Amino acid sequence: MEQEKALAEVKKMKQVQMEVNQSKTQEKIMKMVTNTVSVQSSSTMQQTHSKEAQSNNITTATEQSIPMRKSSLSEKGKATGKGQSVTFNISSSEASVLSSNNATDSPSSSTQLSHKVQGLRGRISIKKLIKVKLLDSETSQKMESGQMSMEEVQAYIAQFVSKPTSIAGVYDASLKKKMSFVEASEKGILAKTYAVEFLEAQAATGCIIDPHTGEAHSAEGALEKGVISEDLKEKLADAEKAVSGFAHGGKLLSVFQAMEERILDRHRARKMIEVQIATGGVVHPVIGVRVPLNFAFDNGLLNQITYQSIYDPVSNPKGFYNPEIGQRAYYCELLKNCVYDVVSGVYLLPVGEKQVASISPDNVQGRLTVVNSSSGAEMSAYEAFKGNHIDGKTYLFLSQQETEWQETSITDSSGSEMHILTDLRSGRQLCIETAVRLRILESSELAKYRSGLLNIYELADLLNSRKVVFKITHCPIAGLWDMASRKRLSVLKAHLLNFVDRLTAIRMLEAQACTGGICDPALGERVSIAEATNRGLLNDSFAQLLKQFEAAYSGIAHPQTGKSLSVAQAMQENLLTREVGLRCLEYQLFTGGLINPETHERMTVDEALLGCLIDKATASQLKDERLFSKSLMCPKTKRKVSFSEILEKGVFDGHTGFMLLEATKPQSLSTAGTFQYYWTSYRQI
Repeated sequence: MEQEKALAEVKKMKQVQMEVNQSKTQEKIMKMVTNTVSVQSSSTMQQTHSKEAQSNNITTATEQSIPMRKSSLSEKGKATGKGQSVTFNISSSEASVLSSNNATDSPSSSTQLSHKVQGLRGRISIKKLIKVKLLDSETSQKMESGQMSMEEVQAYIAQFVSKPTSIAGVYDASLKKKMSFVEASEKGILAKTYAVEFLEAQAATGCIIDPHTGEAHSAEGALEKGVISEDLKEKLADAEKAVSGFAHGGKLLSVFQAMEERILDRHRARKMIEVQIATGGVVHPVIGVRVPLNFAFDNGLLNQITYQSIYDPVSNPKGFYNPEIGQRAYYCELLKNCVYDVVSGVYLLPVGEKQVASISPDNVQGRLTVVNSSSGAEMSAYEAFKGNHIDGKTYLFLSQQETEWQETSITDSSGSEMHILTDLRSGRQLCIETAVRLRILESSELAKYRSGLLNIYELADLLNSRKVVFKITHCPIAGLWDMASRKRLSVLKAHLLNFVDRLTAIRMLEAQACTGGICDPALGERVSIAEATNRGLLNDSFAQLLKQFEAAYSGIAHPQTGKSLSVAQAMQENLLTREVGLRCLEYQLFTGGLINPETHERMTVDEALLGCLIDKATASQLKDERLFSKSLMCPKTKRKVSFSEILEKGVFDGHTGFMLLEATKPQSLSTAGTFQYYWTSYRQI
């Protein structure tokens, strides 16, 4: 035992000696680098190149002598997040070398790579960005060859280091006044608990923002400037670790890694991750920049399972107060409701009795997302952009919060190709060929879009701003308006999502077919059953049921004489059942009058009677509204109503001129089904 004890002491002494020797070696290397830099500054250009080579050799030797643990993430780890340990230990000697390289003004490639750019919380060397592969090899080669300047590099990484798009304060729409969260809590507009949550979200994205000036501060700086009070400093400083890193075992961990190591509460961690993703991306704590999701996955800063659970109301409940509805919401949802103040360049959450105009079917301009807190002026993002109140980057961000435009091409029933712009959020569609034909879009503007000089958001806003929309008369309900997701739905889509039952959906489509065609609520067109099936507005089973109703509009051909008969005449000839015929006449009557199949003119019951298009018994029945059954279910109230009552509930759609029916979230879905519906919606955000 004494022998083993002695051996252990000898081993311990050797280990201490090795650590001392290693420390001395590092000090010698740092002195060598410092001396090298000193010689460089006073020597000729030829000597400078020679010393740079020597300095690079020293750097290489240093990196070899002091190992760096690199990220390793297996395919299994990506899916489960288990067994992940990602650390970037930047040694002090390496930091010294980078600092020394910055001290020289030599135009060489190594000096170029040693320059620093502004990060979220300080300056970062280009070498470090290349080392962690945030800058790709192509960018590195361009810098080494002098093809890319430092200004271009800063612009290239601007999306990763710019001020986060976090919510800076609140905007009282009724008073047209902005205030910080602290001021809002002091005035009783917002509970202090909610205000602190928003301030913690700011800190977790990199800075505390003063909504009056737009300046970004650390927790300590915000206290000095009077943006926050003393009692909030410690709590916000702790939230800042989401950006600066959580120290653990000599490492700096990201939010996800800290959660996996159980040093950060899972609920709080998921809340921080959701905020970071919503405001620009997950923050890399070692290099101090936001990173793309694929980079975060590959480097263990986040995993797929945690990311997919971000909008799961069970594992990650909504964590922020929404003053508009008085309920909890996700941060990304609140950002969509925010307005941008052009005076201080910050995003504000609307509060107060008078809300800023929101997305609705009858809102032709689009949501008013830009305000001038000095003058009280309110405008849409496109109006602000065209008026030079905001730059292109801010305009694009605001547009992406409200819309998600995508171009697709389809072939209509005649074989012609159509290029369609679709907003995946609201369900609106715009046809490029139609816009050119109607002179809404000039060929030169289309050429700019095709060449990339005009982005799809600007093209869509340009077309919408030039459209003149009138209310379409003599038309039944064209589709539904999902009040929860603020989206237009065709009748078939609404039925498939359980907003309306099958019988109500069929009755609404019957009314469309016998009054002029199936309505496309996205494009604002009425088309034949064949074209509606081609566009996905109908399925085959629905199309079969509607053929006789389409014939009721164009005229029902007599099988012997070939004469085109009206609905009432076809009923007398037993070519149409009385039940179907009466429904057709009811649909036509309440949408503007009975239809003459030859001229498609509308007429009253008495006029149709004089024209022999209807018999007296049928005319008498049509005049008694008590005989019309209440066979439709209102998708909002879920009560049985008649066709005329459904029409009265319609709301005008400023995009198409059609009438839409407001619908609430599906009532028949189970809890799992409801979650799946909302998760599908969030994946499009």
